[in-house]
Amino acid sequence: MSKKRMKKTTRREEYKEKFNKQMQVFNYIMQDGEQIVQCKAPYPEYWFISNKGYLFSVYAGKLRILKANHRYIGTMNKNGVRTGQDWYYEHAIEGKYNKHIPMHKIMSEHFGKNEFGSEETEVHHIRKNLRYKPNDGNVCNRAENLQLLPKEIHKELTRYASKTNAELDKELKQKVKEADCPMYAYTPEMLEALIKWNIQNCIANGLQPVIYMTSITDDAAEIEAEAHPLKLEK
Repeated sequence: MSKKRMKKTTRREEYKEKFNKQMQVFNYIMQDGEQIVQCKAPYPEYWFISNKGYLFSVYAGKLRILKANHRYIGTMNKNGVRTGQDWYYEHAIEGKYNKHIPMHKIMSEHFGKNEFGSEETEVHHIRKNLRYKPNDGNVCNRAENLQLLPKEIHKELTRYASKTNAELDKELKQKVKEADCPMYAYTPEMLEALIKWNIQNCIANGLQPVIYMTSITDDAAEIEAEAHPLKLEK
């Protein structure tokens, strides 16, 4: 008489089952477009992350939302205030010490889109993290406010986002003046043709055209910035 084999469940599957079961009675209202996925290695199997900036845990069978720690980072300005801030989680490694896990890092690793296809990327905040309050880590680090960018593109975008359009225009005019370069006037049609030619030339030479987008404001601190690879429609 043959014996029927029982399907063996893994710890990962068990945690997922516990999470789904407890979410049915957990006092949590899903937001529009919200997605929650089980964290992949090297993060704990009992962690579940939401693209809206929340990290859940079902460790020891109890479902709860983990609170991120906050800290100010970066160099100090003339007023003695650090110029950056971030949020992070702590996770014990083999019971020996706590490892700091940046909130934007774990979020981007599960929901970040790498439009440029680069293997080495940095996490960029579209709206600057300093514009958020210490208790707004989940809003600052939700997936829609993050981009994965190659290092050089991130550096260039940060430069654009550090000055207003008026300041950048003034800086460009000064560079043109110092270089003693001729200045030309173009009609919108001529300018469009020139931009298209440059894009085609970049692609023909194996280069990736990039579009840098910043919001227009008189306050540089309020600038929102994005960068995307540019492709011509066929």
